[in-house]
Amino acid sequence: MDISSFLSAIAASARTEAQRNELTEVVTMRSDILSMSAQANAAVVSPQRPGRLTHCIRTALAARMARQSCAPTLASVYLEALETLAPPPSLTAMALEEPAPEQDTFLAALTQYADLVTLHPKDASRADILNLRNAGLTDAEIVHLAELIACVCYLARITLGMQAMASTLSPTGTAEAEPPNGSESAVFTAEPLEWIPYLQPVRLEDATEEQRDAMKITPSNTKISDYVLTLAHDPESLAVRSPLFNAIMYGRDGLSRAGREMGALGCSIINHCLYCASVHARRFIQLTKRPELVETIFTEGPEACLNDEYWQPIFDFSVKLTQSPGAFASSDVAFLRDHGLSDLEIFDLIYATGIFGWANRLMHTLGHSILPP
Repeated sequence: MDISSFLSAIAASARTEAQRNELTEVVTMRSDILSMSAQANAAVVSPQRPGRLTHCIRTALAARMARQSCAPTLASVYLEALETLAPPPSLTAMALEEPAPEQDTFLAALTQYADLVTLHPKDASRADILNLRNAGLTDAEIVHLAELIACVCYLARITLGMQAMASTLSPTGTAEAEPPNGSESAVFTAEPLEWIPYLQPVRLEDATEEQRDAMKITPSNTKISDYVLTLAHDPESLAVRSPLFNAIMYGRDGLSRAGREMGALGCSIINHCLYCASVHARRFIQLTKRPELVETIFTEGPEACLNDEYWQPIFDFSVKLTQSPGAFASSDVAFLRDHGLSDLEIFDLIYATGIFGWANRLMHTLGHSILPP
């Protein structure tokens, strides 16, 4: 299953020759991101050591989550792959969101958690992690599952974004994945926060060579965050996600660093990830010297009126792609083009928003944030 070729084919399907040429050029300039996205997909769907989360289970879950994320073309890729694995009826039903003929406690727990984090990540809590443990999942299996869910949600958003850029995406009319409800239940701040994991992080002294390599540490390096040590339970995913994140957020040319930070902030507001919102609000303020924009977003939430002709469309775009994939359409990209953004800048905003759908689904669901003492 070559996700890079899948995304490139979307670019080649653009309605007009001019759009095809423009989008093909963008894809060529950002070919490293497409390649790393494909590597990330392989790491979560068909890892070298899948354990009890078999390739068949992972592929079925991926198809289900892509459908729930209103990305049917991506779902079809997973469904085709699933057919080659000769799945039992229970996994076919899982993939198609149909009632399962039989489903044991393990599969039921996976499905319930995947549905929650795909559709309502802000509602995930410590209790959901405890439910997974009660169903027999180890901490490592929980991290593997979380990475799978988060990566597929990222791939669904960039699929929709690429289709919108190609002018081949119409609203599906599907209900919003996350209904708008403001930010009343979350207390956002730009102050530095501390992240507390719900799982037991990998002990650095016990880390395997693969885990240490994924964390990019030397034998004398002990300043590794609990977040990274938690994700080290799935070193194959961690090893590919970190360079992908850096390429998306710090790549040359295209959308400004501040623009990418606004995409991250808009996404984090919807998913109620306090930690990510805090970090990227501070970075946006440092880059723009516009703290009043962040204050407005924190106060008014996804409906924030920024009174700024440049930042309002970027914020609204990231909110809609995160919150309402079923309503997202080619017209949303056209709106950004009308406001002067190039296709390369729009590509960067789509991917920045998408990668934070991934980051939020790890940071917010695998732990919680507090103000340091």
